[in-house]
Amino acid sequence: MQQPRSIVTKTPKPKIDYPLKSCIRLESIIIQRRDFGKMSQANQTLIADLSLVLCTYGRVNEVNDFLESVDAQSIKPAEIIIVDQNEKEILKDLINEWQAKLSIKHRRVNFKGASKSRNYGASEAKSSLIAFPDDDCLYPSILIEELIKLFQSHPEVDVILASKIEPSEIHNGLKKGKIHYSLVNSILDLFKAKAETSNIFTRKSILKTLSYVFDENIGPGANTPWASNEETDFLIRLLKQEARIIKLKDLAIAHHSLQGSPIKSLKYGMGRFEVILKNQLGTKIYLINLLQPIARYFKSPKPYNLLLCISTMLGRSGIINLTYRLPNHLRWIIQS
Repeated sequence: MQQPRSIVTKTPKPKIDYPLKSCIRLESIIIQRRDFGKMSQANQTLIADLSLVLCTYGRVNEVNDFLESVDAQSIKPAEIIIVDQNEKEILKDLINEWQAKLSIKHRRVNFKGASKSRNYGASEAKSSLIAFPDDDCLYPSILIEELIKLFQSHPEVDVILASKIEPSEIHNGLKKGKIHYSLVNSILDLFKAKAETSNIFTRKSILKTLSYVFDENIGPGANTPWASNEETDFLIRLLKQEARIIKLKDLAIAHHSLQGSPIKSLKYGMGRFEVILKNQLGTKIYLINLLQPIARYFKSPKPYNLLLCISTMLGRSGIINLTYRLPNHLRWIIQS
């Protein structure tokens, strides 16, 4: 599948050492004020220069829960772009109801794929900051405010990776005060950060250094078995462009951590191998990723977890990826 290309170029940033503190003093900010519907002046809403790109398929209640969490924010995003992949208009009534409270752009599309949908949404985003929440995640009520302050306090930071908590722990993400974080300086740091698409917050300007945002051949709904790690590929390419990335230790989004079935673990592992192969990360990174499921298994050595461990390692080994490609290579040889 051909990737979307950007004609915008950007002069590479000089690589410098920038002094990031181990904690940040938060400052009060007001981006702009906005009225929604017939709200009075007294109920004006504070708006952040942030676009949320939410791609969704087959979920209604989860989307409603997410929008509720956004509505509860101390500062609202400038826009929520909902890329709706559903064949039927199952979200129409829900979105009509929420548009009285939130700035929502509803875009129904005739294709499937999380990466393709996010690329579509990113191309429509108007704000200087972009995030890509999953349709089943939740935002603690101070998340947007704290992230906006962090971006303003440190203009040299291009990407912020929030932490992650379980939805049942969402009130744990409400702590104000010092925000601790670590720098992501290497590919190994990036894998240790365990980033997910839903906890990535990025400046729109840094996206212009890439020829495309998300690889449409990787991720849920892609036309390949590589069912995950599109966000890892995205961040690796940004890191290669010398983007400045930090991982937060305190401030978190709420999202489930269920690994799912052995089949899903297998496909996720295949996605990880594809990213390592595509970005030519080398033997060391390959072996670390291949063996990491063993360490995870010994933290909870249960029979089912052993099955998940084996499935993940099989996927990350690359054996099935290469087997999947074999018929295409044979077809090319026959046709030539």
